Amino acid sequence: MLIRYTKYLINSPKIFLFIILISISLNAQTRRYEGKKKLKNKNSISNISSQKGLTIIGGNNMSTIKYNDDKINNQIDISPRNGSNIGLEYRFPRLIVGATYLQRGSKLKQATTMNIGGIDYEIEIGGHEVYNYAAAHILYPISISEHIKVFGGVQIGSSLGGISVAKLSFTEFNSSQSDEIDMKPEGFGLDAGLQFGVDYMLNHRFGLRSSYYLGMTDVRDTLSNSLNFKNNTLNLSAIIKLKGLLKKSNTKKPAPKINSKSRLLLPPKALEAQMAGRIGSDTDTQSKIAIEYGLRDDITIGISNSNYLNTFDFSARTNYLNKLIDKFDYPINIVYNSIISTQMDKPVIIDELDKLNFLHQLIIKYNIKSNIRLKLCPTYIHKNIADTKLEPKGYPWDIWFLETGIDWIFKNNIEIYGNLIQQMTDTDISQGSQTSMKIGLQYFIKTISLDLSITDLYHLHGTAIIDDLGVNNYTENLRMGFQINKMFN
Repeated sequence: MLIRYTKYLINSPKIFLFIILISISLNAQTRRYEGKKKLKNKNSISNISSQKGLTIIGGNNMSTIKYNDDKINNQIDISPRNGSNIGLEYRFPRLIVGATYLQRGSKLKQATTMNIGGIDYEIEIGGHEVYNYAAAHILYPISISEHIKVFGGVQIGSSLGGISVAKLSFTEFNSSQSDEIDMKPEGFGLDAGLQFGVDYMLNHRFGLRSSYYLGMTDVRDTLSNSLNFKNNTLNLSAIIKLKGLLKKSNTKKPAPKINSKSRLLLPPKALEAQMAGRIGSDTDTQSKIAIEYGLRDDITIGISNSNYLNTFDFSARTNYLNKLIDKFDYPINIVYNSIISTQMDKPVIIDELDKLNFLHQLIIKYNIKSNIRLKLCPTYIHKNIADTKLEPKGYPWDIWFLETGIDWIFKNNIEIYGNLIQQMTDTDISQGSQTSMKIGLQYFIKTISLDLSITDLYHLHGTAIIDDLGVNNYTENLRMGFQINKMFN
């Protein structure tokens, strides 16, 4: 069919051979002083991670394919497609054995022309494919430090089938037609390849994994060698160790202090005024004003207006979900955020409902240390886009996003943060970049806070990411942003 974009992925097994050589050297050194290390630090994270035990792994795959024929790879724009993976691992002292359900695949597009009645029309042929696998892997881990472990090994997957979606778009008329085909497992071969990566343990229970899979066998059984291809996957996952999870300690330790009073929530009866702006060299200046009110200690409501299409946002936030996890004593803070956006100046195509967007978001923050927090924000946005109606799906569009980030409390009144946002749902309306970033600094002075940021996002309204990531093809140049908050208590 078509091919995948390999801009971010590795395509040479030489890198894996290089890692093996390093691993052999490190392993020799590790064995030399392993006994002394255990005596000095019996409770270290590296020793805990090498003990036997069951582990849950799960996260996101960014997959693409590489055709055996390089000419095909150069003819079509192939880009990674997001998928999921979840599974179990059992950790032996020298090996990690696991089984997972995972998704691979790829997205593709190609611009060309079609002659109809003697007239050439600009069209785009695109689509995506999803391959589902039940896979098993064997990995050899090597501890680098108390928190870091590198590994390498093999993974073999048996096909569970998949889907193929093809789309034909008439560029000049903003119309398209799509078709979906179910692919049976019988059409796939055994997917085998090399897997290597790194684990970073946040503590004795939770960790993060980044790994790369380099496919060594052809994906399809029904294609000739020149038209066949191999899978390549970059994986980002979370690690949860189950050993001792349900055991109660004989000695009570003070529970970690969880800041349930998130800065996203205001004290009861407190009022906060906000003013924000964003500027860039190639875009119009964006601005927003907002007012928020602390309805209760666990509920904050607000209204805002931004200059893009005269958009009004009506928001509500609560950390009531924290009551459900308090008994586990985890250093986690959860805030639910809901927004209704109405774009007053948006042209009406069908009816007034074209102007409405809805957002539902969970903001999950995990305290690694007293001054460092990890952030995970699954976000669902419902957008009415009548002027991009496609058959047979029509409108509106529902899109999932995932935001990850880290907050570093540099001082009591200074906080530095970095966020990465990824569009998780593949849609036929996607045009531009599907990944965005934002880094910034917050400075607090009593009841006033100042936020300075650099980002490739454009708009400021509450449901802006659905416009910035995928729907509209904005440039990816960086933009400067600021926000000033003043609270009246």
